[in-house]
Amino acid sequence: MSVPDTFDSDLTRAQLGLAAVVALVGAVLTLPAVQSVLYGALVGTPSILQWGLVSAVIAAVGVVRERQELLLLGVVVFVVLGVFVGPVVGGVYAHTDMATQVQQDATRLDTLPNTSTENVRVLPRSVSDNYAQSSMQYPQYRLTGSDIAYHNGSYAWSHGLAPDNFMVAWFGTQRGALYVDMTTTQKRVRVEERTFTHGRGQLFFDSYQYQQVLHSPLKRHNWETTFNARANGTSYIAHSTTVYDWKFRLAPIPQLYAIPRHGSVELMRSDGSIESLSPGEARSSPLLRGQNFYPYELTMFKVESMQYVNGALNKWFWKEDVLAIADLPEAGNRWPIVVPTDGDDPELTYFVATEPTGSGNGVYEVWTIDGQTGAIGVQGYDESQIGPQKAVDFVERRPQVNRLSNADAIAPVPVVKGETLYWHVKVVPRSRSGVVYTAFVNAESGDVTLVEDTEPIYAFLTQSEFENVQDETDDRGGGTTVTVVVTNADGEIVGTRNVTVPEGGGVSVNVQDRTANNSTAQAS
Repeated sequence: MSVPDTFDSDLTRAQLGLAAVVALVGAVLTLPAVQSVLYGALVGTPSILQWGLVSAVIAAVGVVRERQELLLLGVVVFVVLGVFVGPVVGGVYAHTDMATQVQQDATRLDTLPNTSTENVRVLPRSVSDNYAQSSMQYPQYRLTGSDIAYHNGSYAWSHGLAPDNFMVAWFGTQRGALYVDMTTTQKRVRVEERTFTHGRGQLFFDSYQYQQVLHSPLKRHNWETTFNARANGTSYIAHSTTVYDWKFRLAPIPQLYAIPRHGSVELMRSDGSIESLSPGEARSSPLLRGQNFYPYELTMFKVESMQYVNGALNKWFWKEDVLAIADLPEAGNRWPIVVPTDGDDPELTYFVATEPTGSGNGVYEVWTIDGQTGAIGVQGYDESQIGPQKAVDFVERRPQVNRLSNADAIAPVPVVKGETLYWHVKVVPRSRSGVVYTAFVNAESGDVTLVEDTEPIYAFLTQSEFENVQDETDDRGGGTTVTVVVTNADGEIVGTRNVTVPEGGGVSVNVQDRTANNSTAQAS
């Protein structure tokens, strides 16, 4: 009987060895994902490490004294305190500390940063994505997710041209970048062809993420901040990182906890060379002029921490002066919303609107965070302001918009003119093929101004009087206004026109094909 016993044992070892090899190979090939999990668990959540060590000591004593109950106690301590209670308590400690820090550092603003009158965030991301996709002329390549980038003196939605299938991703390279001008409703797309040695969408050791993790393994990489850009003749990819400072609190539960802060900006040139810049170095880098690189996740952590400014018990039970992040429409933007603002240099500012928990009374504070320094400010209001969701509702109720059966009001963006906050809402076809109207909703009064095309948007921001902006979409008495939307063969909007039909009259549309694009007109 001894031979089979030995055989079974050897087979088990072989299986375990094979499993270990497979796991190791998998970990090596998926290093960015593995590093993210391990760094978040061991550094971002130190309770796992702390209570793991305590449990190991208890278990070791149990082994030495041959007491099984101590072994069981060690397991219970790790599971209960290390996995469940510890992370929650550590999170509370971190939020309360951050709330105190934000309260000390935040500047009370008399007025919000005014929106740039040269670079306005006009084009919604979804329409930009449609423009970008319809401009793709590269088989075997796809567009990466987009982010805002400063490009050629204005702001654009930036995409990487990444390999589209497994073999191309394995053996090929990123082909360059595609930029869609976000400061106009028109389709303006520019493609920059450039071979990246280690690009976005490439696999295994050649990928941008893999090389960045190898270069900076002891940081949390904020991949959602990744963007392509070009400055001073240099094409590059960049993203931000977060690091943690550990602190210890003795009561009510003795606990290590981690406070996040901006770690660095990781910049990779097209030849694969990597530069790790401290936040200060990044701010002074000519390559990053006009870019935003303060981590979005850290921004939201700071604002959400203000829920704990009066303590965790107040947040959970009494909810006195506890803020809530204002709701955004399901399809469209996410907080923080990035907006070009006035300044000596091109600047991007993050906006986060908050409202009282459970009140439904609208926005009462707007938080601003500098897109490079992370400097935080807050504008409070004595009277609640209309929030982004309600602003969209107001626009949808306008007759000119309501009668459009195949259009949506989307992507509210805060716009500040003087001391007045507006929500800049776009009305777009459900195909996201263009922009029919843009609307400015006064957050104090609820007044809505609809404009068409790009020029009136800039006029609205530069003219001193609200009434000076020509609103060609105002209702006209004595009839019904019909909106004619003209599209080309690709379904992209090339023009709109309002036609007033007298009472009892009718409307007909005569389409003349004068171009090879075979434009069509739709009356709605």
